Amino acid sequence: MNEDDRLLVRIACVGGAGDTIMSLSAQSTPVINIDKLTKEDGFPKKKSWISSKTPTIFHYITLIILGALTWGYLWYTWGDSWGVKGQWFRLAIVAIIAWVSGLILQETTTLPPALAALLTGILARHLGFVDMRAFPHVDTFLRRIYPVIILGKGSLAWDVSFMKQNWKQILALGALPWSTEVVLVAVCTHFLLDLPWIWGFLLGSIYASVSCPVVMPPVLKHGKNAGGKVNWPQFICTAGGIDTALSVGTFGLIFSYMFYETHEGYRLVKAILALPVGVALGVAFGSLAKYVPNSKDTYVTELRVLFVLAGGLFGNVFTASIGWGGTGGVAVLACNATAATHWSKKGWKLNQNPAATVYRVLWSACEPALFAYTGTFFVVHSSISDTMLIGLGILLICLTVRLTVASLACWNLTLKQKIFVCCAWTPKTIVEAVLCPTAISAVLMSGGHESPDLVYAEELMRLIVQAILVTTPIGFLLTNNLGPMLLNNNQSDCENNTFTPRKSSASPENSRL
Repeated sequence: MNEDDRLLVRIACVGGAGDTIMSLSAQSTPVINIDKLTKEDGFPKKKSWISSKTPTIFHYITLIILGALTWGYLWYTWGDSWGVKGQWFRLAIVAIIAWVSGLILQETTTLPPALAALLTGILARHLGFVDMRAFPHVDTFLRRIYPVIILGKGSLAWDVSFMKQNWKQILALGALPWSTEVVLVAVCTHFLLDLPWIWGFLLGSIYASVSCPVVMPPVLKHGKNAGGKVNWPQFICTAGGIDTALSVGTFGLIFSYMFYETHEGYRLVKAILALPVGVALGVAFGSLAKYVPNSKDTYVTELRVLFVLAGGLFGNVFTASIGWGGTGGVAVLACNATAATHWSKKGWKLNQNPAATVYRVLWSACEPALFAYTGTFFVVHSSISDTMLIGLGILLICLTVRLTVASLACWNLTLKQKIFVCCAWTPKTIVEAVLCPTAISAVLMSGGHESPDLVYAEELMRLIVQAILVTTPIGFLLTNNLGPMLLNNNQSDCENNTFTPRKSSASPENSRL
C-alpha cells in the first residue's frame, strides 16, 4: 500500500468515527415532554392560592388571639372601663378598626394605610363613638411617644458619610423649600384667615414638613433600577430628615413660647440654642452607644435597642416638661443616626439590623392609632366650608411655590429627576398628624374652652387635615407611577457629578425605611 492509499484509509477511519460520534450524540439527546414535567424534573409546581396565603392567614390568626388575650387580661384586671361599653375599650377598638381599614386600602389600591386610619377617626368622632378631646392628657402622653418612634425609625437609615459628602445638596433641598413654605403659610393665613402671626408660623412649621416615609417604598423600588450615581434612597431620606428636624424643632420652639410662661431673656436663649442643643445631646448619647453595651455582651442586641429607645423617650419627655420643646425630637434624630453609624462599623447594616426591625414593628402598631386619634379632633359642620375653600387655595399656592423652590434647589439634577424630587416632596402626612392636635390639647388642659386660642387651634387642625387628605394620595401615586419613566434613562444623573457613587454602605438595599 503506497502513501496515497494509507492517507485515504486514515481519512475514511476518521470520517467513520465522526459519524459514530454524531450518531451517539443524536441518540443521547433526551426528548422532553413539557406536559409531563414535575417538581422532581427540576421545575417546581405552581403553588395553590391557599398554600401561598397560609403564612399570612396564620399571622393574622395569631394577632387576633394575642389581641383577645390582652383585652381579656385588661378587662378582668381593670373592670368595666375595659368592658365592651368602657371608654378604654372604645379607644382600643377605634385603633384596631383603623389598622384593618388601612390594610384593606393598601391591598386594594396600594395607597398608604394612614389615609384609611385618618378617615376612621373622623367617622368615629361624628358617630359619637370616640372623641379624644375628652382625653387631652392621654393624647398628650401618646404624642410624646409617636415622634420618638417615627424619627428614630427614619434616622437609623441615614448614611452619615453620604451626608458629609453631599451636604450642600442635602441641606439645600431640606431647608430652602421648607423655609419658603413656612413664611408663605404665615403670610397667607394672616391676610386670608386673620390668624395672628404667631399662630401662622406655628401652622407653617407643621404644614411645611415633607413626609418621606410615605414615598420611600416607591423610591426604593425605582431607585434600584435607576442608572447613574445618585443614591436615591439616601438622598430623599436624608434631605427629608433635615426638613423634619426643622419642623419638629421650630414647632417645639414656638409651642413652648406660646404655652410656657417664662422670662423673655430665657425665651431668647431657648430660641437660639434649642436646635444646637438637641443635635449635641443626640450625638453625645449616640456616641455613647458605641461603647455601651459592649459588642461582646451576650445580650448586646436587646440592650442596644433598649438603650436608644429608652434614651429617646426620656429625652423627649424631659425636654418637653422643662419647656424645651423640639429639642428632644432633634436629639432623637441625631442620636439614632450616630448610633447606627457606629453599629455599622461593628457588623450591623444600616436599616437592616434588629434595632431597625423593632422600630418598624413599633411604628406599625402606632401608625393606625396616631391617625385615627388625630381624626377624632376634626369636626365637620356647615361653617367650615369657607375655611376649607380658602385652605385649598392656600395649599395650592404653597405647594406650587414649594415645588418650584425644590426643583431649583436640585441644581445638579436633570429635568426628569427634578420632577421626581417634586413628586416625592408633595405629601404632607406624618409630622402633620403627630403635631396638629397638640395645640387643641394644650388649650383644653389650660381651661381655655372659650378662649380665642381654641378657635385658632381649630383652624390649624382643619387646614392640616385637609392637606393630609389631598397631598398624601397625590404624592404617593405620582412618585409610584411616574418613577420608572423619570428615573429609567441612560443619561448622567448628575450633570456636574457632585453625588457620590452608589457604593455607599447605605445602598438602596440597606436604606429601607
